[in-house]
Amino acid sequence: MSSFLNNILTKIRSGDRGLKSIGSPSKILLVLTLIEFINYFDRQVIFPLFSFLKTDFNLTDFELGLIGTMFMIVHATGSVPLGILADKWIRKNIISMGVALWSVATFFTGLVQNFTQLLITRAFIGIGEASYAPAATSLIADNFPVEKRARASSVFHLGMFLGGTMGMILAGVIGTHFGWRACFFIVAVPGLALSYAALRIKETKHEHYNTKDVNYKSISGLFKSPAYVMTLLAGIMLTFTSSAIISWMTQFFIRFHNYSVEQASLTIGIAVVIGGPLGIYSGGYVSDYLYNKFKLPRSIAMAFAFLAATPLMYITLTTHNEILLLIVLVIATYLMTWYYGPMVALIQDIVPRSLKATAFAFYLFTVHLIGSTPAPALIGRVSDITDLQTAMYLVVLTNFMGGLLLLVTTKIIMNSNSKLKI
Repeated sequence: MSSFLNNILTKIRSGDRGLKSIGSPSKILLVLTLIEFINYFDRQVIFPLFSFLKTDFNLTDFELGLIGTMFMIVHATGSVPLGILADKWIRKNIISMGVALWSVATFFTGLVQNFTQLLITRAFIGIGEASYAPAATSLIADNFPVEKRARASSVFHLGMFLGGTMGMILAGVIGTHFGWRACFFIVAVPGLALSYAALRIKETKHEHYNTKDVNYKSISGLFKSPAYVMTLLAGIMLTFTSSAIISWMTQFFIRFHNYSVEQASLTIGIAVVIGGPLGIYSGGYVSDYLYNKFKLPRSIAMAFAFLAATPLMYITLTTHNEILLLIVLVIATYLMTWYYGPMVALIQDIVPRSLKATAFAFYLFTVHLIGSTPAPALIGRVSDITDLQTAMYLVVLTNFMGGLLLLVTTKIIMNSNSKLKI
C-alpha cells in the first residue's frame, strides 16, 4: 500500500510524463463516474453490516449511528479547504491522492479490532472522500456547456447511486457468507487502480487557476445570495433524509419486517436499482428541459419530486403489505433521486465561474455537517429510547421541509437575478 502511494506522489511531482492523457469530455466523465461509483460503494458498504458490528463489538444503536456520524464530521470539515484548494490547484492531483487515501483506509477497516479503531479508519475515509466531489464537479462544469450540465452531473451521480446500491447489496451477501471484514478488503482494490487513472485526465487551465478571485471577500459574498442560502437550507433537510435512510433502512427491514441481513440488502438494493437510475436521469433531463425551454430554475423539478415522495415514504414506514411496500419503495426512490444532477447544476447556475468548486464545497460542508452528520446518531438515539420505526418518522418531516424550501428557492430565483455579483 505504501509503495503504491509513493508511486502516485512521484507521478504527481513529475506531471503527465509517461501517462497517456484522457482528454475528451465523455472519457473524463467516465473516469470520474467510475471513481464516484467506488466512492459511494466504499461509503455505504458499512451500513448493511450494522447487525454484524453490533454483535461483534456489543454496540448500541447510538454507537452504530456514530460510525456514520464520525465519517460525516470529518468529511464535512474537510470539504471546504479541499474545495478551495480545487479552485487553486490541479484538480486531478487532488482527486488521485484522495482516492488513494480512502482506499488504503478502507483496507485497514477490515483489520480493526475494536470500536475506536473502526471510528478512526472511517474518519480517514472521510478525509479522502472530502477531496473528491468539489474537484470532480468543477471538472465536469468545465467540460460540459451549461445546457448539458445537469445531464452530465446526473451521469456522474449515477455512479454515486449505483455504487451506494451495490455496496448495500454486496455487503449483505458477502458479509453473510464470508464475514464483514471481507467487504472492506474487496472494495479497496479498485479504488487504488482508479487513483492512478485519475492522473491521466487532461486538465485545461480554466478560471479555476485565477486565484485572485478566490479570497475571503468573494467567498463571504456567496452567503449574500438568498438563492444560495435557501439552497443550503433545502440541502440540509434533504441530506438528513438521505443519510438517515441509507444508515437505517436495512435495519428497519430486519426489525420491522423480520428480514435477514441478506434478504434486506437484496430487497432494498433491487428496488433502488430499479427506481434510482430512472430518477437520476429523469431529474437531469426534466430540469435541463425546463431550464432551456422555459427558463425555469432547476430547483422546481426537485421540489416537485420531493413533495410527491413524502406520502410514499410514510407508506413505506407503515405498511405490512410486502407487495405495496416494494412498489412504493421503487416509486419513492425514483422521485427522491431526481435531485442528484440538478442540485449540482443549480449551484453552478447561481455562483460566479471562479467559485464553482468553492461554492459546492461550502454546500457540501453545510449540508453534511448540519444535515448528514447528526442523522445516523440521532436516529439511533431515538431508536434506543423508543423504536426504529418511530425514529424513522423524522425523515418524512425533513423530506417534506426540503421540498418546501426548494419551492421557496424557485420563487427567489424567478423574482430576482440570483447570479452573484461579487
